Amino acid sequence: MNNKTVGVAFIALLACVWAGPAVAQGLEVKSNADDVAQIRSVLEEFRQDVIRKDGYAISKLLLNPNVLFHHTNTQAEIDSARKYNAQFDGVGPSQFDGFVKLLATSKDKLEERFRNVEIRQDGPYGLVTSNYDFVINDKLHHSGVEVWQVCKIDGQWKILSVAWTIYLSPQHES
Repeated sequence: MNNKTVGVAFIALLACVWAGPAVAQGLEVKSNADDVAQIRSVLEEFRQDVIRKDGYAISKLLLNPNVLFHHTNTQAEIDSARKYNAQFDGVGPSQFDGFVKLLATSKDKLEERFRNVEIRQDGPYGLVTSNYDFVINDKLHHSGVEVWQVCKIDGQWKILSVAWTIYLSPQHES
């Protein structure tokens, strides 16, 4: 090998060493503090709308009326539903209308509390994960994990989907 070949090989090796970490890390996430703060404000607006029992205001936070809004079914719930619909996939139709009806008709004091909120945002897409407690008349009714997908459209963050688990508090278990 001549000196020119060794020099080219050395430069190629250095390029691989420098480029390796960049390739291994993948593309950089396009996140900024303003968007994360706006996403957090959507979460807070949702929380306040539950307290005010304002389903219409919550509906304006959704991208459209067909977004996924559903708890994850337990296997027992799936098995029960499959007695009537063999193709039941464990999700079923959106529960948003039922949630709005609960807000509109309940005489109880309602609140959803979020804990351990984590927001990840990449350009026009965001993911919100949290623990939540659903409180009725200042008493825990159920809790679980909640995951939201959000997207930015026309300068506004909108909810693409909300999915959650449900664990009834001991006094509400059947």
